[in-house]
Amino acid sequence: MDFRRIISSTKSNKIVLAIAIAFLLMLSSVSYRQISNMEKSADLVATSLKIDTEINNLFSKFSLIEAAEYKSIILKNSAYNETYKYYIHLTENSLSTLSQLTYNIPKQQQYIDTIRLWRDSLDVAVTKLNVYQNRLLEDRDSLITKEVNKVVSIMQKLKQARLDMTQIKETLIKQRMKDYTTQTVFTPIISLLLVLFSLVSFVLAFIKINKDHRKLIKTQAFVDNIISNSNNAITYLEPVIAKDNKIIDFTISYVNNKIEENAGKKASEVIGKPISKIFPSIITNGVFDIYIKCIETGKTQIYERSYNFMNQEKWFKSIAAKLETGVNVTTIEITKDKRNSENLKKLNERLYIKNTILNNAEVVAKIGSFSRYPETGIFEMSDNLYRMLGCKPNEFRASFESYKSFIHPEDLTKFNNAADRNLKSDKLKETYYRVITNKKQIKHFKSSSVIILEDGKKKMVGVVQDISESIKKDKKLKNRNKALKRSNAELESFNRVVSHDLQEPLRKIQMFISMLASEAKEKLSERSIAYFDKIDNSAGRMQMLIKNLLNYSRIDSSHANFEIIDLNKKLDKVENNLSDRILEADVEIIKSNLPTIKGIPFQMEQLFNNLVSNSIKYRNLNKKSIIHIDASVVSKDQINAEFIKTHKNYHKIIFSDNGIGFEQENAKKIFNIFERLHQNTEYTGTGIGLAICKKIVENHHGFIQAIGEPNKGATFYIYLPI
Repeated sequence: MDFRRIISSTKSNKIVLAIAIAFLLMLSSVSYRQISNMEKSADLVATSLKIDTEINNLFSKFSLIEAAEYKSIILKNSAYNETYKYYIHLTENSLSTLSQLTYNIPKQQQYIDTIRLWRDSLDVAVTKLNVYQNRLLEDRDSLITKEVNKVVSIMQKLKQARLDMTQIKETLIKQRMKDYTTQTVFTPIISLLLVLFSLVSFVLAFIKINKDHRKLIKTQAFVDNIISNSNNAITYLEPVIAKDNKIIDFTISYVNNKIEENAGKKASEVIGKPISKIFPSIITNGVFDIYIKCIETGKTQIYERSYNFMNQEKWFKSIAAKLETGVNVTTIEITKDKRNSENLKKLNERLYIKNTILNNAEVVAKIGSFSRYPETGIFEMSDNLYRMLGCKPNEFRASFESYKSFIHPEDLTKFNNAADRNLKSDKLKETYYRVITNKKQIKHFKSSSVIILEDGKKKMVGVVQDISESIKKDKKLKNRNKALKRSNAELESFNRVVSHDLQEPLRKIQMFISMLASEAKEKLSERSIAYFDKIDNSAGRMQMLIKNLLNYSRIDSSHANFEIIDLNKKLDKVENNLSDRILEADVEIIKSNLPTIKGIPFQMEQLFNNLVSNSIKYRNLNKKSIIHIDASVVSKDQINAEFIKTHKNYHKIIFSDNGIGFEQENAKKIFNIFERLHQNTEYTGTGIGLAICKKIVENHHGFIQAIGEPNKGATFYIYLPI
């Protein structure tokens, strides 16, 4: 459909309509003037006839005055004086009427003024006649004759004035009748033209309107088809206005069928209903305020919102524009675009993070990367490779020759040979060489490179690592390994000395003290016997100390002998071994099901043995002793203890008692070897038991923590990785 032709046609129609209206107004104006002129001509003709009548009436009064005066003279009767006065009064009325009728005829006005003068002269003459008639004078007749002659003269003048006024009146009435006749001829013709033009205009307008109506129907059908098949949801909303002129809601006046695809609602179900009931979320997500702003400002509003339709989150982009009194909203679904945008954003963020991590990793790991295109000679270097050479990123133009300028002269031949060899191989190759940095430092580099194909062309990609510190550490490590071997040899010698050389004399001391005490005990004083007991106790304590020290030194971190261990069985065995002490101390052990782990069986048994023995030893003698043993699984985020957590989940084993406890400030001290919080006279022991516990737990990659409070008890938390 040619919309430009329609628009052009509309402009032409407007021009033709404007011309027609102007012409119609002109004809109407002419017709109105003709009718007005005709009315004026008729009025003038009627006025002329009234003037003629009034002139005849006036001069008839003068004729009657003349006749009455002659009768009075002839009959010598003064009774006619009253009649004369009456007629004189009537002439004044006629003159006043004529003055009003001829206000716009100057000549007639002059004649009226002259007639008034002559009437006054006539009145003077008649008055004198009446006076002379009533007196006996010698010259009475001559006086009467003189006045009569004046009256005759005045009457002649009045008659002449009548003739002149009549002539003026006849001329004027002829002209007015002519104008009236002309107006009566043209006015019907113009009226007929006006009617004919109106009829033609109406017919043409009807034809045009009918034609445009058909076009409009086609255009409307075309627009309806576009709207119905549009990918956009189109909605027209009428505002609901309260008494205070505030918009409280919008009524859905129109919506196309796209709403069913977008929101799962049919158009027939929502038209005529408040939008707050159909889509209540617009009240809370700000869209309602956008509609109000669009109505109040008249400005187009563009916005994006998400909605939950058919149990799916959908994103829509809408354009709200004011249309007449309401709001026209055009909406398109952008869920895919939004998700793609979000995915792209996340991908960019991940890529940025990866690049940042890679850059940071290069700095932390002291590595750099490079790309070399042998055929084109292009050479690219990462920022950190510049830094490794003691330069700022992009401080010099990257090229293979510029990079070679940093190679140590003694390693240059080896570097060139390796570069040529690597270009001919498709396997990963490593090269070791030294460089002299821009700051004159000598560094050891390890380069790993491989050849790949990119767009059919060879490309060498490689990673360069600064191994200067590693080489230094390797030297230190070799020295430390030698020292460690010496230390291990010395430790083995120490174990032999402790297990044989120290224990053998100690056993002999204990044996001879026992023999001496049995043979001479009766001969010794009580003080001497006490001394022998102290010597015996000290020897026994020393034997226990040596035994525990050996146990501590034999615990290593080797995992070769890790086995599946049921901790419940190990705890049962410990309870059985300590049954006499448990019974003697009246200790109650409350336990839950313990896990199965991988570990060293005898070490876990020793761990439980030391913890239970510790609780028995440091029990509170004023109340019944209770030991709680519990276990659970926790994630590393749930552990408050500060240690390196290498696993996601841990077994949490708890040993708690209600014994004498300890100050929390000593919580770490109690795990130190030979560390004791009490004197030997209070509680016997070597101070190695908890140190052994710590070493066993750490040997199993775990952590042990102690929480205590004086006179309330102690709790040991053991974390073992799953």
